[in-house]
Amino acid sequence: MASKRQALEQARLLHPHPDKVRSPLFERIAFFDPNDKLQVKYEMLRSHEVEAVPIHYAAPLFGYTRQGFYQVQQAFRDQGMAGLLEKKRGRKGPVKCRPEIVAFIVREKQREPELSGRALAERVLEEHGVRVHRRTVEKVVKNLNRPGRKKKRSSSA
Repeated sequence: MASKRQALEQARLLHPHPDKVRSPLFERIAFFDPNDKLQVKYEMLRSHEVEAVPIHYAAPLFGYTRQGFYQVQQAFRDQGMAGLLEKKRGRKGPVKCRPEIVAFIVREKQREPELSGRALAERVLEEHGVRVHRRTVEKVVKNLNRPGRKKKRSSSA
């Protein structure tokens, strides 16, 4: 059982609150594992769709809130079983301030030190067609004034 638990944990499929799963299925039959988040989500949806268990009853029966139920339901409708898998958190795409944009901001600020973040953001939009917030530009400029200082990296990857 420990190896299955480790596998679920590595796959980010370990249910965070298996003790909150109160469905009789998970109490009576060894096939059903309350630690398996994917199985719990599926059975929660199935209980509502097939057995017509009301959402306000099904969600807490499987350790979820109604809001959580609706999120799981929508993900399943959109993507099928793949929607029940956990997604990686964090940035989904490239950062707007690509290296060439940062270099542009640096050049412009060095040429005209009095330029505000808003003015630099407008120039980035004009020159590169990328809309960046003035605060983003201000952060880039602030980091210019701290050479050798690297951005802290999150320990969870």
